[in-house]
This record gives sequence, C-alpha cells and structure tokens, in this order.
Amino acid sequence: MIGLKILKSYFGNPLMNFNSKNRIMKKIFLLILLFCFELNGQSELPKLFIKCDRCDNSFLRNEISYVDHVREQGLSDIQLFIYRNRNANNGNRYSLDFIGKNIFSDKKISLSLDTNPKMTRDEVRVSLKKKIELGLVYYLIETDLAERISISVDTVMNNEKSDNSSSDKWRNWVFQSAGELNFENETSRKESNVRIELDADKVTDKIKLQFDVDFERSNSKYENQDNIFISKRNRKSFGAKSVWSINDKWSAGFNAGASGDTYQNIDYRYYIMPAIEYSFFPYNEFVRREMVINYRIGYGYRNYIEETIYDKFEENVYLHQIAFETRFRQPWGEIYSNLRGKAFIQDPSKNSFSLDSWFSIRVFEGLSVRFGGEVEIIRDQLSLPKGNASIEDLLLQQQEIATDFRSEFRIAIGYTFGSAFNNFLNSRL
Repeated sequence: MIGLKILKSYFGNPLMNFNSKNRIMKKIFLLILLFCFELNGQSELPKLFIKCDRCDNSFLRNEISYVDHVREQGLSDIQLFIYRNRNANNGNRYSLDFIGKNIFSDKKISLSLDTNPKMTRDEVRVSLKKKIELGLVYYLIETDLAERISISVDTVMNNEKSDNSSSDKWRNWVFQSAGELNFENETSRKESNVRIELDADKVTDKIKLQFDVDFERSNSKYENQDNIFISKRNRKSFGAKSVWSINDKWSAGFNAGASGDTYQNIDYRYYIMPAIEYSFFPYNEFVRREMVINYRIGYGYRNYIEETIYDKFEENVYLHQIAFETRFRQPWGEIYSNLRGKAFIQDPSKNSFSLDSWFSIRVFEGLSVRFGGEVEIIRDQLSLPKGNASIEDLLLQQQEIATDFRSEFRIAIGYTFGSAFNNFLNSRL
C-alpha cells in the first residue's frame, strides 16, 4: 500500500521537480529489494547434511528434494548420521541420528530401520528414504513447509496383524548358505577355487547362538619353461558360539570349534573356550559408543601334518586371552581401537599381542583425515613345520612362515572445496 501511494503521488503530480522524483525512485527501489528479500527468506529451504558411507546418496538427494542438501556439515540446519550394523536376521540395522542446528538447535531425534537379506537394494534404499522423511517431519513442522506436509498411514487389520506376530515358525533362527566356484586359465597359469559356507544363527536380547561351517580349497599351477610350480591350500572349519545376557553390562558364553588348515600345518584341531565380558556403557548404546573388555580361557588339541619345529606331531594346549575394544561415533568423527593379548598357559613365553586402531576426524570445513594401523607381536607359532621354507612356499604362500611381528599403517586425507549447495544430478554418458 505504501508503494502504491508513492507511485500515485509520483506519477500524479507533473509539477514535481526532478530531484524529488529521484528521491522517490530510490525509495521505491529499496522497497522492492526489501520485498524480494523477505520472500526469499520465507521460501529458504532447511539445509540437510547426511553422513552415510554405505548409502545411495544420489538417490536420497534426488528423492528428498524439498530440503537443501549441503556437503559441508557446518552449513547445515539438520545433521543426519547413519550407522549400519548387522542385525539378528543377517540383514542390517540402520541407526539414524538427527541433530538440529541453528533454528533447530534444541531438537534431536534417533530412529532405526531393520532390513533382511531378502530385500533388494532398491527396497532397502526406498525404506531408508521413508525413515529419513519420517525424521525430517519432526523439524519441518516448524517451517513454512508444514502446511504442505500430508500424512498417510498403511492400516493393517487387527486380526491379520495378530496372526503375523503371534508365532514365528522359525523361532528366531536364521539360516544362510553361500557357495563360490572360480576357474582361471592362462598359457602359463591355472587356478581353481571352491568355497562353501553354511551359517545358522539365533539372536534375541537374552541369548545369541551362532554355528558356522566353512570349506575352501585352492589349487594353483604355474609353468615357466621347464619348471612347474603347484600350490594347494585346503581349509575346513566348524565354529559354535553361545552368549547369554546377564544384565545391561555383563554377558557370558563360550566359543568352540574344530578345523584343519594346510597353510598352518594343521591336520585337525578342536577347542572350547568359556568367556565373560563387561561393557562400560549399556549394550544398547553400542551404535554411538562402545567400550568392552572380555576374557577367555580354554583347552584345545592339535594334530599336525608335518613335525613341528618343537618336535611334535600332536599336542594339548591351554590358552587364555584378554581383549579391550572401544568405538566412539560422534558428529566430529569416529574412533576405533582393539587391544588383544593371548598366551599358552603351559608356556607363557609363547604369546602374541596385537593393536588394531583407526580414527577419522573432521578437522574443519571440507577437510577430513583418517589414520589407521595394526601392529602384532607374534611369539606363538607352535605349528610351524620343521625345516627351511622353500622358495615356492614363500612365493606361493602355501605355508605359514616364521615371523616375529606384523605391521600395517594407513593414512587417508580428503579435502573438498567449491559449491556446497550443488544438488543437481546428471547421469548422462
């Protein structure tokens, strides 16, 4: 209305001098700028940052188009961190942590999504998109988009729902099998590999039972003029694990199994190891923070293919092991560490210690760094065969070689700069 009055007074008075008209034009221009800025502020979309290493991020940006996706965490109004862990049915549990910033600084919500192995990749990403949208509603209801939100619910008849949930004919058991057969053939090289896996798991909040059967056979043949090198590696194993929940911080169980491995000079062996574990944080917080210590002790028998460097074809062993594991997942990054030590009770000098650790940190805008490494001190190679290893054993890795240590170090640095608001998707060529 003010702008209309100014326009009327300006055009309706032909005697007005040039300077007055110029001042009025400046006022009109400022009013137009203020009006455009106000409209732009009202239509500005909330900025969303998604951190998920194993998601179809292009799909999510394309489907969730009513927010402004940003690549830089510090520019966002809503931060979403998605963590993936294996669940009881051999599928995955996606834990979604929403953290509000700026106008949403007092808002925080966590959701979860369970998938199963029967779901296709498209079904998984569509389900994840729906769960993300459900969490976004918590924030969008406080914006101008609230009036454009509609809610629909897929209703289920009560009797149908009751029939589906009242009984599980498998009683929480999940079975999985996998097989692989691979052949490679060249003029001077032939390789074949056969692998079979069978798993049976039952997981509830009170007990966890796991049974695994693995079989692998690898044959390789190399020819070089008149020389022929043949490598054969066979491995078979059966493992069983049972864990009972005592309370939200204590658990107990055992590991048992039998196996044979030509690489380790073991014809067959079996073992059983009771264990106990303590968690410094409640187990239900493991997605974001985890710190546990566990201890195992047990007995095993070994029968060797060749006589060992300790002049034995078979022996009874008594072993104990302690491990300390930590993992923290926070908006600033992730830290993981696993410290493990084990020794043979009948001869404590035969022992090993290992440290596996890595951390990734968002240093500042666009820069992230990841360090990782593993160090292992090895003094427990009881099964090494007597005699010197041949050149074929070294090159073809068909036999375990004596060593005092093993180390590995990894470093990764990533820096991204440029537009943080480019949400266009283009799949051409």
